[in-house]
Amino acid sequence: RSVIIPAMTELIAQSLLQALNSNSSQESSHLTLERNELPSSSIGQNLKKWNDDLESELLRGAFSTKKFEDEKSSFVSSAIKKSADTLHSLILNAVDPTIVSDAGGGTTECESDEEAERSSWAVATSTAGDLLVGMKCDNLSLLAELLRAAGLFMRWFGQVIQPSFESSDANDNHFSNNPTTRLKCRGMLLLYCKILEMETPTIESPDIPRFSSICLFRATYGNDDLTVSARKTVVESIDGCVFLVNALTKRDQPIPRLFSVLRNVHHLVSTVPASAALMDKAIDSLNEKTSSNDGEFESKYGLVEVLVDNLTWTVQSLPPFPGDKSDRRSEMASEILRSLFAVDVRRASKYLPSNDTMTKIGVILCDLLKLPNVDDRVHQCKLAVVALLLNAPEEYSGYLLANGGIIPLIDIMKYQASAIIARKRSRPDDAASIVPIMLVLGKLAQANETVLKMIRDEVFPLDAEKAFEEMAFAEVTKKKSEGKVKAKNMAPLDAPIGTLRWKLIRLMTWTESNVKRSVCELLWTLCGQDSTQFILRTGFGNAIHFLGIKGIVNLPAGVDT
Repeated sequence: RSVIIPAMTELIAQSLLQALNSNSSQESSHLTLERNELPSSSIGQNLKKWNDDLESELLRGAFSTKKFEDEKSSFVSSAIKKSADTLHSLILNAVDPTIVSDAGGGTTECESDEEAERSSWAVATSTAGDLLVGMKCDNLSLLAELLRAAGLFMRWFGQVIQPSFESSDANDNHFSNNPTTRLKCRGMLLLYCKILEMETPTIESPDIPRFSSICLFRATYGNDDLTVSARKTVVESIDGCVFLVNALTKRDQPIPRLFSVLRNVHHLVSTVPASAALMDKAIDSLNEKTSSNDGEFESKYGLVEVLVDNLTWTVQSLPPFPGDKSDRRSEMASEILRSLFAVDVRRASKYLPSNDTMTKIGVILCDLLKLPNVDDRVHQCKLAVVALLLNAPEEYSGYLLANGGIIPLIDIMKYQASAIIARKRSRPDDAASIVPIMLVLGKLAQANETVLKMIRDEVFPLDAEKAFEEMAFAEVTKKKSEGKVKAKNMAPLDAPIGTLRWKLIRLMTWTESNVKRSVCELLWTLCGQDSTQFILRTGFGNAIHFLGIKGIVNLPAGVDT
């Protein structure tokens, strides 16, 4: 694996500078392009290679972080800042070179971050119309590669470089300010938003709005002070939610672009809960503008409805879902499901979903659950369905039962339990793998007696019940008791190795506390909350800690409950 050390970081930053300075002299430390002159062809070609190389490395996880200890670290920091500032200048120049040249004193680079912000704002606020009108083909390709590079640069810095510097000593911070400051300033955030509304001239034109959407996501994704401030600016200062809603409801968009917009919506709703209400308000305004001319929007009154309609199209459009390996609809479906979970309409939205909307969601969820697991893409969609069902109303239990949704959920539990047991040791991601499905099945079982019986019959099969009941009777007649518990068999009476009940009982004592608690709660529900039945099914040794938490047996002093 490649290790991020100053030499490699310098190489990436300097190679970006080299690509951006394709037509300038090697001695020059900054661009001095005349007004309206952009070496689009040479910069675009070199920049595309840089983008392809870095994207490939990021996708395959080639980077690991390491503390910067080299004496060249300060120089490397300067190279990173220089490359980001040059990239920022060229983006502005590609959009509106006249404003940038005037603001920058005849050059494309601004001397300070404050000057860069003024230039960014001037460009963003001067482009009320279609930014692409009149741009040559080379300049369209160049702008696309510049925006792509900005998104990749912010991703690389946030995921790789920033963590490595944060691991350094607090008094040894080589960045006096964040190198991505200019790419995340208020003017650039507005520019990214405005480019979302651009219309590409032809179907062959580069998808500039998509790359701008990626830039917006990377500029607001993270927890450092600069990124948190950028996120707040998008939501509170530049009507970013309005721009995203407009982009989300635009028709006939390429799937990769719509996926990127959805990722922005999901991210903002997750991190800034107030953004859901702002998006509802923006959709209200959109409805008012379109209802007189187009009845399609009349039934939509909030973000949830827009997301559900997008989900319906994603799953039901042709070719049959999920399509071939190049089809990204499965990613889109998962993103929409996660967005619906993040919205949590009962708290974040001013609207309650209508019965029609809830029925639409239920239909799509059952359609997804009943899909064959042709590959991992479908399984990931099903896991997103499970997460959404955590917030489902109680009446959904009967709906899922009537529409064939319960057995697929049980199958997910079987698969997730088997996957964890097969690893033979606890991992940090165990809870994320198994806890949601355990909570969902427990919730559905408590809400519907038929669902409870269906799950119980899968865990404790009917064909094994006669033998179990005979062993249980023999155990109870021994009259060994502990408080309210009428049995003290240390091991489960009937749990053959490899069966589902054997796997679940093993997870009762898993080292990850949320895993064992969620499994115990489901088994407790399946046992009718009967402590004796619980012991007989799972064994006193496996059950004692959980029963102690419930206050049914006394735990030894000092045991954590």
